Amino acid sequence: MFKISRTLTALALLVNFALWPNFVLAGDQNALTDLLKKVDRQVCQSPKKILDFYTKDMVIFSDSNQVLVKDRIKAYESMIADHQGIKCSNKRTVLIANVSSNLAFLLVDELINVSFRHSTDERQHSVCTYGFTKKGGRWKIKHEHCSSLPEYTITPGDDALYYYHNPVGR
Repeated sequence: MFKISRTLTALALLVNFALWPNFVLAGDQNALTDLLKKVDRQVCQSPKKILDFYTKDMVIFSDSNQVLVKDRIKAYESMIADHQGIKCSNKRTVLIANVSSNLAFLLVDELINVSFRHSTDERQHSVCTYGFTKKGGRWKIKHEHCSSLPEYTITPGDDALYYYHNPVGR
């Protein structure tokens, strides 16, 4: 009886140690996606506040263009000024995540919807990578690169990467 009890205790400890890193990773991954959600909330309300979520040496690539954070903020402010009743929403699906103690990255399938009161909605579907660094116990975005998916690949419910793996014309 004592041998079975000892074996079960050892097995329970091994399972606990084997699963512990996954629980930590899940928590940090959630912290990173929560950080991106905080940025999303500021984009259509107070674009200047997004600076709080980026490092000073931040690099943004949109498709094949490098974008400065200050220019992105100006574009957001212009969009808000030009349109009434603006509503923004983002939907992200994490495809790959890797988190260490001070560095992390996410690969996400991202769908951005911007709707306006008196005009048509705009959608942007992209595959994005985000690089993060932790300074002072706080995650910040250090790198962002989004590649737009062609409009014809976007239909509600479709897999965004279907045409990436099965391109038209092959």
